[in-house]
Amino acid sequence: MKVRVFYKGSLKELEFEKEKVRVSDLLMAMGLSPEYAFVVRGEDILPEGELIKDGEELRVINAISGG
Repeated sequence: MKVRVFYKGSLKELEFEKEKVRVSDLLMAMGLSPEYAFVVRGEDILPEGELIKDGEELRVINAISGG
């Protein structure tokens, strides 16, 4: 399964050996924590348990907090 991910201004193509890949798997493969990054499909923020489809194009956005 292949997924195209836009992250920090560049396009990355990730390949997974398993057929069912969740948002949490994608973030882990990128070395990111679900507490500090969001996966977006279109205009929707996806929950960690959401399944990703083969060939999908997604965006990963870092959460920014301040005080």
